Amino acid sequence: MLLQHVRRQSTSSRVLIAGGGPVGLTLGILLQHVYNVPVDIVERQMQPTQHPQAHFMNLRTMEILRTHMPVLHDRILDATAPPQQSLSSTQPVHFPQHKFETLLNEYAAECGVHVRRGDELTDLRVSTARHAVDVTLRSEKRQYEYVVGADGAHSKVRSLLQIPMEGPPPLQSLVNVHFTSHEVLSLLIAHDLANGEWVFQIPVFPLRDQPPQANFPPDRCIDLIRAAAGAPSLDVALHSVGAWKMTAQVAAQYADPNQQVFVVGDAAHQFPPAGGFGMNTGIQDAHNLAWKLAHHIHNPPSPINSSMSWLPTYGVERKAIASAMTRLSLRNFERTLRVPTALHVSAKTLDTVSHTRLFQWLPQALQSSVVTTALAAGTAHLATLDSAATSSMGRHLKRRVHEIVSSRQALGMLFYNADIGYSYSTNASSLDTSDTALNQAHRFHVPPSRPLDDSVADSKGLCDKVDLVFTPQLQEGSRIPHQWLRKLRDDPTMHPPTNLWSTLDLPQRVLLTTPKNGGPNFVLVVQPATYAHLAATDGALPSYVAIVVLHPNNNMATPVDKNHPTLDHHAYVYTEATAVTAAAAILVRPDGHVARIWSQATDVSPASVHTAMSSGV
Repeated sequence: MLLQHVRRQSTSSRVLIAGGGPVGLTLGILLQHVYNVPVDIVERQMQPTQHPQAHFMNLRTMEILRTHMPVLHDRILDATAPPQQSLSSTQPVHFPQHKFETLLNEYAAECGVHVRRGDELTDLRVSTARHAVDVTLRSEKRQYEYVVGADGAHSKVRSLLQIPMEGPPPLQSLVNVHFTSHEVLSLLIAHDLANGEWVFQIPVFPLRDQPPQANFPPDRCIDLIRAAAGAPSLDVALHSVGAWKMTAQVAAQYADPNQQVFVVGDAAHQFPPAGGFGMNTGIQDAHNLAWKLAHHIHNPPSPINSSMSWLPTYGVERKAIASAMTRLSLRNFERTLRVPTALHVSAKTLDTVSHTRLFQWLPQALQSSVVTTALAAGTAHLATLDSAATSSMGRHLKRRVHEIVSSRQALGMLFYNADIGYSYSTNASSLDTSDTALNQAHRFHVPPSRPLDDSVADSKGLCDKVDLVFTPQLQEGSRIPHQWLRKLRDDPTMHPPTNLWSTLDLPQRVLLTTPKNGGPNFVLVVQPATYAHLAATDGALPSYVAIVVLHPNNNMATPVDKNHPTLDHHAYVYTEATAVTAAAAILVRPDGHVARIWSQATDVSPASVHTAMSSGV
């Protein structure tokens, strides 16, 4: 019965998503459940993965979930119970990807978004004449208007489009051992501390014609875990062992020349895991692409509708962010090496040797002997750490490690400039719009200008300086700063979560209250004086641009020329004056990023909004 339902629904689907992981599912939910664009999702795996990968959901990802999938967002918060803070309407959380994927699958099914498991895309052909993509699946041949490859690092979609990956060869080979033990206190990566769920990450040197995990049978993995924990009788429940290669690469293009086939997530970029940028950047890819696809489908460019096609901006905007994230994750990966470097332990030489042609031609037994001997010799001096009280070398090594960790020079995880401070505008650096009213420096006991040591990325001003305290800015291309608003005429006795809304929620709130064609809405946020000026101006705004009027406190005095009809609008009240409430008008995209800012009410008109819509950010 379920298969019949999926088939019947797919006859009207206009978008095929190849890949049902976190990024593909997020895109599917946004398109079908939020923006009313039917989709098909195919996934070759019969079940969601249970092997841990990412374990950190950053602030922007949580904002996206809160705005568009509040039920799922609250379930994640219930599972993590983070503290509150006021940089955003939500909070970054430590939540394993495999558990998130399970919740996401359940939520997708509740929303009527189904994944056809055990099926996959095997071929595609783009027809420009018919504006169609002919797709060959394992189960059938179909035709779609658009195809999105969310099919991972070894993307079939990217391969069929012949899009190369740009970047160095793999940086490292690793084996992940997923296990549970309530007795382990600290061991590499905690995926669920309360339940004793861990991942033991082991750098390896793969031998010719032998998978990396071949040298890690269950008994050896358990022995290694016990040795690392210093507990020979440690109770360990081993779940899975998986091998992977660490890479830092970005796709040369994010779409075919006709903007009919796209890649997102790991199909478009792969980062070192340091910092947790991989899945988060992929979900933000989906967020960026979803509204643009939906806007194009609901409002196709025509002689009547002069709005630009936003589809080409997807690759431009997201590739620039991925390139910057690659540099940032590489810098962060280098930070993770500072402790082993301080301990005089480096795998670089052995890794270089193991990839030489001469080494690869050695018999496998000799390769294994060389690696084992080199590792033993390179780590022999670490025994002095156990006798630090009597060993001068041991004391020296421990002191160096303590200095690195205590001065915050090791692995960093919170990068607010990268999470919520990036901009899609090339002119962002010329805008002086720092918002002191939203600065959270008073909540910390550190100078707001103190930078973290060299964990920066240098593209589009993404994070020229990573501060301990992030100062939100109102600027074109950036996400609109979070500020709490109250919907006018809401019942004041209602519980705050039901009548308090973030500025980040405005596009979705407008969509829910004025669905029209079900497609995404731009929001024109204006002051009362700007609203009055617009009402007295000839011309009409595009149907997909909604007006939100911000009123100070409960002041509802909105002068409107009696000779002109009152414009449809949504009214919200704010209690604190900020850069957001000071601007005459702000055009906010469906993804919450600022498309245009007007400082003077007299400059705002339907014509100027049309111009902004046709020129992009």
